Amino acid sequence: MKIYYELVLAFLLISLTFAFIMFYFKNPEIQNLPYYTFRTLLRITLTYFISLAFGLVFGILAGTNKTASKILVPIFDIAQSVPILGYFPAAVLFLIALFHGSEIGLELAAIFLLFTSMEWAIFFGVVGAIKNIPSNVVEAAKVFGLKGFAYIKHVIIPAIIPALIVASTLAWGDGWFFMIASEYISYGGKTYALPGLGSYLAKAAYEYGDLNLALALLALITFIVIVINHFTWHKLTEKASVLGYKPIFKFPSPEKIVSKRMHFHLSKFYFRHNLLPSIRIEKYTRVQKLITLALIVVLISSFLFFFYQTIPSLETIKQAILIPEIYKLPIYILLTLVRLTLAFLISLAIALVMGFLAAENKIFARIFFPLYDIGQSVPILALFPIVFVYLSKFFGGYFGLELTAIIVLVADMIWYMFLNIVGALKSMPRETMEVAKLFGLKGIKKIKHIVLPSIIPAIVTGSILSWATGWNTIIFAEYMPYEKEVLSLPGLGSFLDRVAYEQGNTILLIFLLLIISSIVIFMEKFIWKKLIEKCEKYESIEV
Repeated sequence: MKIYYELVLAFLLISLTFAFIMFYFKNPEIQNLPYYTFRTLLRITLTYFISLAFGLVFGILAGTNKTASKILVPIFDIAQSVPILGYFPAAVLFLIALFHGSEIGLELAAIFLLFTSMEWAIFFGVVGAIKNIPSNVVEAAKVFGLKGFAYIKHVIIPAIIPALIVASTLAWGDGWFFMIASEYISYGGKTYALPGLGSYLAKAAYEYGDLNLALALLALITFIVIVINHFTWHKLTEKASVLGYKPIFKFPSPEKIVSKRMHFHLSKFYFRHNLLPSIRIEKYTRVQKLITLALIVVLISSFLFFFYQTIPSLETIKQAILIPEIYKLPIYILLTLVRLTLAFLISLAIALVMGFLAAENKIFARIFFPLYDIGQSVPILALFPIVFVYLSKFFGGYFGLELTAIIVLVADMIWYMFLNIVGALKSMPRETMEVAKLFGLKGIKKIKHIVLPSIIPAIVTGSILSWATGWNTIIFAEYMPYEKEVLSLPGLGSFLDRVAYEQGNTILLIFLLLIISSIVIFMEKFIWKKLIEKCEKYESIEV
């Protein structure tokens, strides 16, 4: 009965929000707001079900067949290592050319971007859940002669449901994150806007210059996300821990964490930090690497063949890559890394302070967690045009874009850091705190000698996710259509966007994608993997 009243209340609030926006704002497109909302919801929902079907089929195949696993897992791992917004320009370039600039091509490009943001969590979630099926259950299935579809129905499906629910929450959130980037596209000096909330928000900020309308649309989007999360993913996630053959995640009871929504968020982060990395960090055999490399070469060759009707010669490739601006590439890489590092350090500092306060002060926690839940529900990329237009009025276009890039990067990265730190602090053994009291450790000394060593693993895992999402944001943030011109910050992201959207240089675009992928893989192997290995000397923290 309670959920019935909640549904009625949510419906009334959403209806009132729509009525207020449509009555208060006088805008040429305001009457289309319900239609735009429907198109965005349809686009994200359709893409989710495509991702779900794709992830289930290939995830079950990879989880149950060793040969398929050796081929699929490395391919998916390498594909997800590339920042999504890195290869989105390539998809736009390909689909606009294929459909001659029609809305079908743009719609497919948007769905492709959303698909690639949703798919990896579902695929790796299914594979991870299958690999975690208890051996005694597998043996029992063999004894009873369960094979083929019967084995999938009675063993696999029950095992993957908890991980699938949590993976779906991540996929759904990632879809909203990339909504505005998929609906509002600048290409070849022309802007394409698909009907939707994201494109309408972007137009309100960039074309109409109506910040109040943009803020109202952002509030509407956030409210819709919160309502959907509450009535679907929150409810399903709470039930996920009692499904399957064993718990997918363990964490303190909701009462201890202050809010039931923390139950929801901690389950998501456990899934991302423990279940997914366990599949992704496997060492691949030489055969796996060769198969993956061969498939990548075939894919790139096919892409080039589509545009050039033949495989380009070495001379053609050389001319395409060695443009005058290519010699600035090391500087661009450095500047992008500086922005990411600065935003990461700011995020870490704020998350540590907020995390300590939330873990130690119940009054602060009761106030902060509801605000946190609202804040993390805001699609960060949708926040970008509002912040940029506002700051550009005071600091000019270029400096406003620089500040906006850092602010939005911090807003994007900080959630990953904060919840990891809070979860780790909440999970610290009481004995550890008793030892601190016994030795009279307080304040800075307590934090330095007791707290920080205990939460280092959580900081590392939070850092990995913060940098991963930061790469997508920086590619979006360094290149900004503004009034009748395009502003860009010197950096790897803006260089990639210019090459794709302004020059249409397919060969150089692929080269830059390989550069970005190499940087991401290098950091994963030589920084994050080393830090994870060092963290093994600390007691593992279950959240």
